Amino acid sequence: MLLLKNGKIFTLNNNKILYGDILVDKGKILAIDSNITSPGTKTINLHQSIVMPGLIDCSTSLGLIESASGLPGDDSNEKYENVISDLKSINGINYTDEYFKQAVSSGITTVVVNSGNTNVIGSQSCAVKTWGKSLHDSMISESTDICCTIGDAPKKWNQDKQESPLSRMGIINILRENLYNSRVYLENKNEGKISMDNFSRKYESLIPVLGKKIPLKITANRVQDILNAIEIKKEFNIDIILDGAAESYMVIDEIISNNIPIILGTCLTDNSSIELCNRRLDTAGILTERNILTSISTNHPHTVIGMLIITACLLVKEGMSYEHALKSVTVNPASTFGLSDRIGSLEPGKDADLAIFDGDPLKSMTKNIMTIVDGNIVHSV
Repeated sequence: MLLLKNGKIFTLNNNKILYGDILVDKGKILAIDSNITSPGTKTINLHQSIVMPGLIDCSTSLGLIESASGLPGDDSNEKYENVISDLKSINGINYTDEYFKQAVSSGITTVVVNSGNTNVIGSQSCAVKTWGKSLHDSMISESTDICCTIGDAPKKWNQDKQESPLSRMGIINILRENLYNSRVYLENKNEGKISMDNFSRKYESLIPVLGKKIPLKITANRVQDILNAIEIKKEFNIDIILDGAAESYMVIDEIISNNIPIILGTCLTDNSSIELCNRRLDTAGILTERNILTSISTNHPHTVIGMLIITACLLVKEGMSYEHALKSVTVNPASTFGLSDRIGSLEPGKDADLAIFDGDPLKSMTKNIMTIVDGNIVHSV
């Protein structure tokens, strides 16, 4: 057991801020209250340090693209495949990569790891804790979503091969064709018409999407790509998440009417690509003012994972509310991926994942002084 005393606790549950204690047992939060006593329990006095739920970065290639290893350490793509939905990102993660340690030292306790952006339909993403005895022990979900990309990247990677897709039309056609074929495959399966002769792992992998058990996480930045993603959602009656979403502020009404969560891509890179030329730093504030479920991400390694909380700081400066900024790296990503029963807020019964700061977490000079994952102190200064 572990007892944390005298903290300023941001539960991020019903906007409560408590001054008091947190009792942890067997990797779970046992109680949050004032003046908790537990004789014989390891006790740490936090001296009014701020305690938050462990941060969540919900769109990364952490461990798929390893530090300082170049091409041999890049397992994020199957370059010449258009559809790899039968693959799982968990099978490519190097859990010893040094950036897991950086995530921990920054207060990030959970990451969603997805494949890269060269495949139209990418792999099955997974949610993992950033610390654990093994990757298996740290797993929250092996399949949080299937990622897709409908911008420039898939057609660029195919230029040398001179095969479809070479255009946005080709990209959408491949996505639509595979979802349609998977729907027909499912109908045949339900009628007992699938045997080993016509079994397809790719179509099997898309069945949970058609059944709304997991969403498609679609990287789409430009307006036409966002609208195409919405049309795919409506045509196949599936759930989607928009990732990147640089020009989402231009189509807010469509996003709201279709109840689509947003993951805003990193804002700490330049806008030199055609995908990002219309990106605005105040987009997060615009979206959250309209009550769109919005998360933010580093898209590691596009921006190193330790910059997640700095990204939130910057977005507050550009108009995002303090409350929404904190939720964008905790409650919102947990809700977006259906993980709220375990992570995202501080409540009895949830995982004891905590980030503890020596001051206001949304000030750039503040330091993460302790990170706790599943009740274990894994970082302390």
